[in-house]
Amino acid sequence: MEFVDLKSAEEFSSQHHVHKSLTATTHSDISIACWEPGQISPIHRHPGADEIYHVITGSGLFNDGRTERRLVAGDTVIFPAGEVHQVTALTRMVLYRVQAGADRHPESLESWPAKR
Repeated sequence: MEFVDLKSAEEFSSQHHVHKSLTATTHSDISIACWEPGQISPIHRHPGADEIYHVITGSGLFNDGRTERRLVAGDTVIFPAGEVHQVTALTRMVLYRVQAGADRHPESLESWPAKR
């Protein structure tokens, strides 16, 4: 059994959001992601891993190219493996992130794919 301390792992940067891996196995990665207002992730996907975000504090926009939804503390979103997505912080935001899958690398896209 392993325990993680989210509060002590929090770290913010005015330049870009900060991801910190807290623990990993061959099939998953648990991390914390800290965002300042206005910070935006690239449009990207993880072909070999589901990505799950749980909002600890703050709020942000979570977009899959079809739907954009504002999430606040206590909300959770799941992006299945291969689903293109983007995150935008509306306020200072802390996310608990789980990536489930053996191949968790991101693939960035220049723009949103054509509508399905």
